[in-house]
Amino acid sequence: MKKVAGIIFCFLIVSGCAPRPQVIEELQLVQALGYDVVNEDEFRTVAGSQIILPGEGETLPNAVVFSATGNTSRITRKKMQTESSKLLVLGRLNLLLFQDQLAEQGIFYFLDILQRDPFIGRNVKPAIVEGTAYDLLTQDYKLDITVYEYLNDLIEESEEEIFPKVTLHSLLYHYYEDGSDMYLPMIKPHKDRAQVTGLALFKEDQCVHKLNVQQASYLKLLRERFSGGYYQIDLADDSYVSVENVDVSQSYTIERSTDGGFVTSIAVTLEGAINELGDNKGETNPYTMKELEQYGVDQFQERLTSLVHLFQELEIDPLALGSLAKNRIRGLTMEEWYESYPTMDIKVNVELNLIHSGIIDEAQKRPQ
Repeated sequence: MKKVAGIIFCFLIVSGCAPRPQVIEELQLVQALGYDVVNEDEFRTVAGSQIILPGEGETLPNAVVFSATGNTSRITRKKMQTESSKLLVLGRLNLLLFQDQLAEQGIFYFLDILQRDPFIGRNVKPAIVEGTAYDLLTQDYKLDITVYEYLNDLIEESEEEIFPKVTLHSLLYHYYEDGSDMYLPMIKPHKDRAQVTGLALFKEDQCVHKLNVQQASYLKLLRERFSGGYYQIDLADDSYVSVENVDVSQSYTIERSTDGGFVTSIAVTLEGAINELGDNKGETNPYTMKELEQYGVDQFQERLTSLVHLFQELEIDPLALGSLAKNRIRGLTMEEWYESYPTMDIKVNVELNLIHSGIIDEAQKRPQ
């Protein structure tokens, strides 16, 4: 009998200590979270959510934005909670935004808080906002989907062709990994839409440079295997050829040289279909396939090499060459790599295979 009473007593104690179950209808699910600079001592936290009004039927949920200023994340969260009749939770968070001015000062404080939150998934999409996160989330976009779906879809679509894929998980990995630096997509409000503007490059947790859309697409060529995308090859007579459905792969060679230095090279292989020959004034295309491929190889190698030199000049490593070297070269210290990296001879070799298209049919008939 005592055993039974003891079991019942323990059950009651455990039951009393168990957390209260959360009902979805009682929660305000945050889908986008942003941070803006206010002054030297304070920042603004912006939380975007949505509400479904009774009897709305098939209409879109209403977007609602909570914001508060303070000098700690806990203070701003408490202030925002005073505006919401439901408990604010981050379990549905899929978009994380940092104002560009804040990114220049450093974002580790915010990353550290977010990585400790067990309710935040690691596939959250982070981005830099040119402007403020508040303006981006409160803009009237006049869409047939919610603002949070729109912004998330915009970034995901751009990842297919413009810049490498980034998640909160990969961002944290690049931050903590020796010989690797972070990069984040940039976005801004533009009229009644939002616009992807390029890629922000980081040294440790601070943004030190911004790539435009074209430069970001070339970083993707160096960094990530993918299929899709669009590139333009400029030709000698001010015309151009567009290459679509590009398949891209890379291989990296990092070895010690006989003189104790490093032999580093990046081989980029591209295959794509010629879709358009522009500004040729209606004349028959004068180029053979081999000539078009050579123009492309020269252009890609020049632009990719220029990008690698920019990384070395800034002493950042978004390609994670240092991380690769650490794993491939026995006995290498990161101090040795960091000292050599800015002046290292890094070669970029491009192989381009263009798929036959009707616009070069006439040129192919010419004697080679």
